[in-house]
Amino acid sequence: MTTLVSHLMDALCWTPIAPLIGAARRRRIQFQTRERSDVHRISKLLNTIMLAHGDMLS
Repeated sequence: MTTLVSHLMDALCWTPIAPLIGAARRRRIQFQTRERSDVHRISKLLNTIMLAHGDMLS
């Protein structure tokens, strides 16, 4: 998120639409967490494959 958007969202947290801003932030955090988890799991799998079959991949 850009700094301007971040500051705008911070300011909007003090308005009556705060629940909507909070929900949007939670959704973004969940997406990022899921994405990082997937990247970690795929990286781990690829490392396992490289260890087991590195001779065939070179």
